[in-house]
Amino acid sequence: LVARPCRRRSAARPPGRMPPTLRRKVVVIGDPAVGKSALVHMFASSGTRFPKQYNMTCGVELAHKITQVAPPAAESEANVELYMFDSGGQDIFDEMLPPFWEGADGAVLVYDVTRGHTVDACAHRFRRLLQVLGQDRLPGAVVANKIDLHERAEVERGAGHALAEAFGLGYFEASAKDGDGVDAPFQHVAAELLKLGSRPADEVAQDL
Repeated sequence: LVARPCRRRSAARPPGRMPPTLRRKVVVIGDPAVGKSALVHMFASSGTRFPKQYNMTCGVELAHKITQVAPPAAESEANVELYMFDSGGQDIFDEMLPPFWEGADGAVLVYDVTRGHTVDACAHRFRRLLQVLGQDRLPGAVVANKIDLHERAEVERGAGHALAEAFGLGYFEASAKDGDGVDAPFQHVAAELLKLGSRPADEVAQDL
């Protein structure tokens, strides 16, 4: 018998067929005023909606956007509909957040490069999220926000990398104000979730 090499079928979709759309729930966590809401708004609005004034997020705000994932980030082209749960960073909301976190598929951790303690806060909040979910790992991204304020930066880049590596997350730098680097962390999360396979749409809908 002669072994014949297997030919891998092309992942290209047939002409005229729309790529599949997967729905995923992502929580956005971090201390107050690190720019979580601004980051979410800028991503969801494709850079057209930056909050002019700071308004404290009371509890959770929901935003969503369909982002396209294509090779090499995925084997084939697909759309991932991200439902982003922007979680209030104030301590007074700590007790009300876990029910909104249940069923989360991924997370985006945001810290402010001008305030060193916000890095440790990300680690604390992410551990709590994992506890709520009953998991030891979760796909996600760490975002060093406000890089436009580099002259006031207190956090070394290495600290952000260390945080991301500790939890197996991607590391990204962004300026929600300038719109720089806003899309990358969410696209990374979408690609990671796509690799994990699908979760029944009705199951995801129950967690929204």
